[in-house]
Amino acid sequence: MAAITSTPAKSNPKLNELHVPAGETLFRVGERADSVFVITRGEMGIFASDGATLIATLSTGASFGEQAVVGTKHRMATAKAITDAVCLEIPSNMLAGEIDKASPKLKQAFDALTLQLLVKNFATEMSEVGQSSAEFSVADDSPGALALKALESNRAVNSIFIDSEGTINELIKSGKGVVITDGEVMINKNGIRCRLRRGGVLGVAEVIANVECRDAFHLVRSVNALAIDGDAAFQAFSQLSPGLKGVVKGLIKRALGTDVADEGRV
Repeated sequence: MAAITSTPAKSNPKLNELHVPAGETLFRVGERADSVFVITRGEMGIFASDGATLIATLSTGASFGEQAVVGTKHRMATAKAITDAVCLEIPSNMLAGEIDKASPKLKQAFDALTLQLLVKNFATEMSEVGQSSAEFSVADDSPGALALKALESNRAVNSIFIDSEGTINELIKSGKGVVITDGEVMINKNGIRCRLRRGGVLGVAEVIANVECRDAFHLVRSVNALAIDGDAAFQAFSQLSPGLKGVVKGLIKRALGTDVADEGRV
């Protein structure tokens, strides 16, 4: 199989374009994340279980690998070329400075979106392998641990207590997404019943994009959680440069899923 090659990008000689032959792996789950990628030609597949299960297909214009900038700092999935593809490689240090200068609300939202994408990828994987139910929780040694710990240690993020499904629905309707730190919520997603525990996310991408949350919730056990302000996150997102805005927009859209990704304000 042909190897991945790198050439200076015609659009910006300071960046490189990676030419990824069909079937070649760009990165694997768990590897250190130090670059964000934008597809300029072809299709890339995002795989769970170290390449065993396809959970998303991305085409020209899509970005991926955002966790290199903020979030897990390690790859949450495996990226492999479906067709011959070309990906613009953007080193994380080129974007990290802008993130640091942005509103703290953006960092909070980015961490929460990273966790929501983990939940979505997990549910998609379980659905693809034929599971009807599953349990999601962020372990201390898992890819989402850094993002969750950053949220928990951020004193600017409000802690809340949830003791009914109605409270969850009211929070989301008022523009607040939820990151679970303790407790359990059953959610119907991708055709399976998924028990969300520590690190599970409810409605963060939806409140940022200002779209309806279509997931059905059942409170299994009272929840301690962190509340993410969707309007504040959107305002911070709107102030970004076009390049970084595109990266964050891609993360929001993938966390939402293709059925609602084009309906919102992002």
